[in-house]
Amino acid sequence: MEFIDLCKKIISIESTPSTGNAEVALFCATLFRNAGLDVTLQERTFRNQRNYNILARPPSSKSPKEEVLFQTHLDTVDPGPLGTWTKTDSNPFKATIEGDKIYGLGTADVKLDFLCKFFSLLRFKDQKFKKPFVLVGTYAEEVGMHGAQFLMESKAVSAKMAIVGEPSELQIVYANNGYMIVEFKILFSDEEKAHNTSNLDMVRTQEKMFHGKAVHSSTPHLGDNAILKLVNYVAKLPRGTAILKASGGSSVNTVPADAEIEIDGTKVFNNSVGEKLVELIKELQKLEREFLSFENKQFSPGFPTLNPGALETTEAGLKLTVSFRITPDIEPKQIGEWMARLEKFSAKHNIECARSRLSPPALTSLKSDLVIGALEISKSLNLSVKPITKASCTECSIYNQYGLDSIVLGPGMSIGNSHTANEYNFISHLEKAQLFYTEAVKRFCL
Repeated sequence: MEFIDLCKKIISIESTPSTGNAEVALFCATLFRNAGLDVTLQERTFRNQRNYNILARPPSSKSPKEEVLFQTHLDTVDPGPLGTWTKTDSNPFKATIEGDKIYGLGTADVKLDFLCKFFSLLRFKDQKFKKPFVLVGTYAEEVGMHGAQFLMESKAVSAKMAIVGEPSELQIVYANNGYMIVEFKILFSDEEKAHNTSNLDMVRTQEKMFHGKAVHSSTPHLGDNAILKLVNYVAKLPRGTAILKASGGSSVNTVPADAEIEIDGTKVFNNSVGEKLVELIKELQKLEREFLSFENKQFSPGFPTLNPGALETTEAGLKLTVSFRITPDIEPKQIGEWMARLEKFSAKHNIECARSRLSPPALTSLKSDLVIGALEISKSLNLSVKPITKASCTECSIYNQYGLDSIVLGPGMSIGNSHTANEYNFISHLEKAQLFYTEAVKRFCL
């Protein structure tokens, strides 16, 4: 198949958190084996779904002492409301080309980058290497970078440097933010539970929907958070109004575009879940304002941020999941103080609070051979020679922990594009990415 045909094919294969990446990984495994590469699959069950890390090496590479890791994750976020995918006929898995742009879920973040690496590396499969390449596609990056973590824990690669695929407009990214997820469970009182499970007269209940704008949670100021609109609505209701259901967002690392609530306006409770939700958001917004004093001019946004990204109703109450982006200069002690503050607030209001994830930031020295070499390649291809930082967290955070120098590079835009409807990449960027990876093999492997 030609490159563009393959692009359309892997976009058509769903690899969201609800399906896992098994189908797209197995498709790539067959493709790579037929092309003459040695392929290894690491199968894992994650969230009751089959997933794979796929590793492809040149046939001459047998237990190398050192290799160069070229890596891209094969999973995507959920697409959100299908009707918002206006460029793909409401089908996010239907890659659609319009001029220099190719639209579809995963075009930028980040499945097509994997094909760019494959097409570039394949031409060297019969060469003799000083350090052979290993091409890796990982699973579950969007929900915790579990594939990259397992890759390193299993000692499946012998790498000292990694080139990680994420949309960067073909700029070299040498540092990225850390990432923290905190879950808050706002419990129904016994009275609220009894009321919510009673046979309610539907005439008494009211439903309301809220619409915002989805963007990647690393740049929340560019979006419009529908959950915050819902909470603002609750704050204006009579104090203690009964909340039957509330939900919003499809992924904590996306600013939610939609939210909805069902209330019973004829019933009020003392210390209701609605009151507690309003107070929790006020506390988070207060913390968010304090983040502004922790300025880091190397990043944009230049300070830590947070995003109330997912709200759901459970039998026990309301569950709000919040993501935090933390710049590399923030000390672990400061993070601990923020968590202690949230835990103290939660205990006071009878809210359960737990941190479910903490991924450290990543930072590779500008003087490293990897960064210097990558910038020289960029210069030779008339690409940007200004190294940049990335507000989101990447798998470089994992590789740095294991002593690898790592950079991010990829075709396409991230800000205002990843984790949004009508996600797209530039075909011209895909072509230039292949040229970059070709030169990277020459520079670091031969």
